Amino acid sequence: MVLNNNIFCVTNPACMVDALIDMMDASGVNVQDMLIFVPSRRAVRTVEQALVKRAGHAVILPHLVALGEGVDGQDDEIDNLPDVIGNLERVVVVAKMLTADTDIKTMSVAIPVARDLVRMQDYMENEGVDATAIKWGELVDKESADHFKKKKIMLEIISKYMEQNANGRITQVQFRNKAMTAWKKRLADYKLVVVCGSTASVPVTADLMAEIAKLPHGRIILSGKIDGRIQDFGLNTNPYKAEYEFLKKIGVEPEHVVPIDMGKSAIDFLNYCMGNNIEPYQGDRDLSHCHLIEANHESQEAYAVAEIACREIKQKKSVLIITPDSAGNQRIETALNARGIRVDSSAGLSGNKVPAGRAILNLLDKWNEENPEKFNEVYTENNSDLFNTIAHIVAQYKSELMPRFVVDDEASVAVWGAIRELSWVLENSGIVVSGPDAYALIADVLSGVSVRRTPTDEPQVIILGTIESRMQTADVVILTGLNDGMFPARGYENSWLSRALSTKIGLPSPDKKVSLQALDFMNLSCGNKVYWVRSKMSGGAPTMKSRFLSRVDARNGVYNRQLAQDIIKAVEEYDNVPENPLDSGAPMPPADWSDVPVTSLKYLIHNPYVFYVHHILQLRPKNDWWEKKGAADFGDLVHQVIEETGGTDTDVMIAEMDARATQMLGEKSVVLHF
Repeated sequence: MVLNNNIFCVTNPACMVDALIDMMDASGVNVQDMLIFVPSRRAVRTVEQALVKRAGHAVILPHLVALGEGVDGQDDEIDNLPDVIGNLERVVVVAKMLTADTDIKTMSVAIPVARDLVRMQDYMENEGVDATAIKWGELVDKESADHFKKKKIMLEIISKYMEQNANGRITQVQFRNKAMTAWKKRLADYKLVVVCGSTASVPVTADLMAEIAKLPHGRIILSGKIDGRIQDFGLNTNPYKAEYEFLKKIGVEPEHVVPIDMGKSAIDFLNYCMGNNIEPYQGDRDLSHCHLIEANHESQEAYAVAEIACREIKQKKSVLIITPDSAGNQRIETALNARGIRVDSSAGLSGNKVPAGRAILNLLDKWNEENPEKFNEVYTENNSDLFNTIAHIVAQYKSELMPRFVVDDEASVAVWGAIRELSWVLENSGIVVSGPDAYALIADVLSGVSVRRTPTDEPQVIILGTIESRMQTADVVILTGLNDGMFPARGYENSWLSRALSTKIGLPSPDKKVSLQALDFMNLSCGNKVYWVRSKMSGGAPTMKSRFLSRVDARNGVYNRQLAQDIIKAVEEYDNVPENPLDSGAPMPPADWSDVPVTSLKYLIHNPYVFYVHHILQLRPKNDWWEKKGAADFGDLVHQVIEETGGTDTDVMIAEMDARATQMLGEKSVVLHF
């Protein structure tokens, strides 16, 4: 395996895409004979854009695939797989089963429990643990706490569910893993196969990469530059834990990984920061391209990010913002929009927050509180079909739906699609719901709907999560939320499994996420110009600085703190509106020598202010479209008719006045005759 010399790392992780393209050029293989795996669909677009930009014109692209996606086109192995059972069906049916528990009873209580159980099962499947094969009763002995004995019953429900209710179908995770595995049979169809930027942290991905590593035409470009002490790599929080496990799997020592020279970067010092070597660092500690900005609270942090982005955009720089959570994403996007900056955000708006979703939930909540039988009446009238019931409500109770919404816009269509799927699940499972159940189910299913905003043409700023950020770079990179518990975030931990039990059934340590985010932090911090941004308070409580920053400080990293005061001061001045005192002096309009109508003289004598407003300032009241026609209007009408008809034929004048009055007042007016 070592003799292949086909496992690589990059000396500057910010140049991962350039390293990939250089490898493609050096291979001598036609691009149509290349298969390239990258971490995400966004990474696919990034590579495509880089290839076109380098060529300066349209080019033939290699076969680019986002890791996690199965084979495309016709494939007998995939076509013959069992049908897939949707996650929504699993959640709804398991929730219905859980309502039989006397401590749960209602669907609103059961749904979060069911979703957590399904999520846990998917996580286990993704980590290579067959959840349906676990004998929970054997793992929980008689001496276990009573509360865990009860959990055991629920864990057995989720394990037995697939066997008893799925009818041979497989989960979405199982299908994806099998579709990924199917790539192994396609590798021989290409003359160059490359995996770039993957951490090999998911078992099915590691298996595919191991297969590629065996091939003479296979290449692996690891994420980051693996370097340091072997004993550190085995620690759960070490950035290279997953990559080290992969190298052990294929029998390659870390020192045999071939570096691709993409220039000097801060990765060597950052590797030292994240390791536990107590020997003094002999290299360069210079991180002057990094700037630390510490805001007082989360809202100020978002506006500090917007201030930084504005300054860099004025310098014609591209800006990439990394947020570890969706709430931070929304705060930052709002702050950027307030500054008029065009944003491309990876986050979408939840279905229960778009107008259509909120309106439906608001009305159902109102009915459940004020008139519980109302929903049951409409539901029964529509033959217990939830989708038709909601459609009926939208059509018949439009005036009660708040906020207002457009029925066929993109956000509303996403809401209707989610409710339609929920309705099918209920119908196929034979489940009839009450008003409170319908509210709980719709709220849950809409929370899983992500309505993406319409892409902005030529965005000035891109906002991504940590996973999507892999293989991305820009002139300026802003890392936000750098507090412990946020970046890094806690790994997958739940109330169902203790750490000891998780280890016993083969799940990785919850610190796995810390390890992966440490690698993201290091790679992104190798950009040309980097901002580290955090808030000192969150939710009214003090925060703790990210352990990544603490490690840099502990290793005496030299980075820039000078800009923070200027940024925070600029943000604080947003709310300091400059004083603009009123002029309390007497108004001095220019002399007006224009003619004054005789009818206005009475105002000059009896009410000079009205004369001043009307004649001097020349202000006029706006037309009131709701004001009824008055006597003056009809006086004008009479004068016009007399003038136009000559005032000789009374019948003609009366008929004309009636016609004009009808036109003025409308056909249904009570005024019938002059």
